[in-house]
Amino acid sequence: MNVPDRYERFVVPEGAKKVSYERDTKIMNAATFILEREDHTIGNILRMQLHRDDNVLFAGYQLPHPLKYRILVRIQTASQSSPMQAYNQAINDLDKELDVLKYELESEISRFSRAY
Repeated sequence: MNVPDRYERFVVPEGAKKVSYERDTKIMNAATFILEREDHTIGNILRMQLHRDDNVLFAGYQLPHPLKYRILVRIQTASQSSPMQAYNQAINDLDKELDVLKYELESEISRFSRAY
């Protein structure tokens, strides 16, 4: 069959970078980030977080092929920011949000466990 092995969905090949960065030469303050071994889940969450930033003019992602596990995240920012800054800020904000979500989930689980 032509289906890749399941581990290829999440294991980054040796010597490959998880995230790579390509600056756009035609549009000011625009770049494409290539995320290896990711899919729509991370692409959509990252895109939505980037849209929350007032300095981001455009944020979108593309999954070039369903059997190649990588996404292309395209970011264009206003002149007072750079795509790298916007990307890093979005990742940090998502990390904080997930920490809060984890804390709240663990609190509810322990509260539920004590009740029963």
